[in-house]
Amino acid sequence: MEKIPINEFLDEILDTYGGFGRFQVFIMAVVLGSLSSVAFSMMMMTFAGATPDWNCVIDDSTVRFGVSQRSTVTHDSRYVNDTLKKCYLSIGNDTTTTACEAFSFNSSMDTVVNEWDLVCDKAWIPSTITTIQMAGVLLGGLFSGHLADKIGRKPTYFLSLLFLLVFNILCGFSVTWEMFAACRLFLGLGIGGFLTIFYPYVLEFVPRERRSILASIPMWGIWSTIFAFVAMGLPDWKYLHFVSAVIVVPWLLFWWAMPESFRWLVSNNKQEAALEVIQHMAKVNRKPIEDIKALQARIETDVEKVDTVKTYSIRDMFVSAELTKMTGLHVIAWLACGYGFYGVSFEVKGLTGNLYLNMALLSIAEIPSVLTLYWFTNRIGRKWTSLLFSGIGAFAAVIMAFIEVTDLQSDVYRTVFPLISKIGVSMAWLSIKLLSIEMFPTVIRSVSSGLFNAVARVGSLVAPQCVYLNDNIPGILYFICSGLLLSAFTSVCFMPETKNKVLPDSLSDVSSKHRKPKSSPLKLFKISPPPPPPPTTTTTTMVENDNVMYVTHL
Repeated sequence: MEKIPINEFLDEILDTYGGFGRFQVFIMAVVLGSLSSVAFSMMMMTFAGATPDWNCVIDDSTVRFGVSQRSTVTHDSRYVNDTLKKCYLSIGNDTTTTACEAFSFNSSMDTVVNEWDLVCDKAWIPSTITTIQMAGVLLGGLFSGHLADKIGRKPTYFLSLLFLLVFNILCGFSVTWEMFAACRLFLGLGIGGFLTIFYPYVLEFVPRERRSILASIPMWGIWSTIFAFVAMGLPDWKYLHFVSAVIVVPWLLFWWAMPESFRWLVSNNKQEAALEVIQHMAKVNRKPIEDIKALQARIETDVEKVDTVKTYSIRDMFVSAELTKMTGLHVIAWLACGYGFYGVSFEVKGLTGNLYLNMALLSIAEIPSVLTLYWFTNRIGRKWTSLLFSGIGAFAAVIMAFIEVTDLQSDVYRTVFPLISKIGVSMAWLSIKLLSIEMFPTVIRSVSSGLFNAVARVGSLVAPQCVYLNDNIPGILYFICSGLLLSAFTSVCFMPETKNKVLPDSLSDVSSKHRKPKSSPLKLFKISPPPPPPPTTTTTTMVENDNVMYVTHL
């Protein structure tokens, strides 16, 4: 008898004993709840790197040079008219200029800029700290992808949370900007690890027709919005780091309640542990397995075995022409989305109006759009959703670029088009993430997720520098964003649709014969009432004159 492909078998396990029940809701709730600290930590530099209003102090008889003043900025005898954010000043009628050696900052917010006087010749430092953080995110993505395929999804997930706890605390106690930058690097490792593993970890418990639900829950937008309001009420970078550390603690306590991915366990020849997870899932979902030994025997006799001797790496993403093509296309798409998303997010400091309100608006704008993602991805497919919104993001970005080039003074346009671009990038990226998770098999799913997250961080590494450059070359940030999103649009055109496809588990499953949607499920373990007993048959033997006559009664 022909054996059942492992990916089809595991999908049928989910359909029969899992579905989208209480077990799946619990897993998703814990992971999306723990996303809070990741969102706070990632978006921290939108506030911590912001520059409060400041003036140059020029009266050395009143203020000693080199000492920043934490007083509300006002124009008094110590200041010359129009000295706001000017590094070189003319004193009196003298035509010569004098460089600022001390600064007075607005006391309404406390960021790393006024903590260490990061203005004028040090103005490059905040954006560089953000770039250093993104370098950590890149490295975290690469390492965690391999780690999750080596030691499992669960330990890698909780290790990333532990990094967020420890290094948020250390960031809050930083005494120099160099120490702060180093802590942000390690904090980025935790962020990158989490962002790499949380998607595969959850989706490996979710049946194929419900896999787009995770991408359709706008938790990143919700947590980013909450961060904006927390920063408004607590405008101090140190305390915000402590808050980001504290909110990790409750989620670490779920270590004993969260299971390992049964797909990973099966793929690593840990059948007994996988059966325990499946049995627990069935029990929580009120679909208990009556004969676990029969299920185990079915796995041993009827299901294809996975090669567990081989250790998989990024090299395995290029073992065939099909995988090489898909890897290259996803690299381009993730790079573009990483730059676009964080470029627009970090440029919030350059938008007109209230910083906190702009932070909240850019995050709130994602929520209603992401809520519609489930409909889009299941109605028109993952591919067409990605194409639609990458096109919208590119269009809005190029319009915003021309607004900056022409120096159009309109608060409405300067707010609306970044919002539209942010929505387009967010929706396109979520759809592309779903495509990649559903396209690459279990044995390299975390490796591929790690690589793509790392590539996205290359874009986010460049984004802060382009935000800084945008002050001197207006529009450059958005011109690059538009061009990259068009390249993402082109890449997605050559990707296959993965809607309702079987989730692949081995490298051979990427072939077309394993990627076709099933017209009718296998129903290997269909739960149904027991069949009625067969009708009772009785036979009566009659002997008459040496002749035997059999009469059967039903």
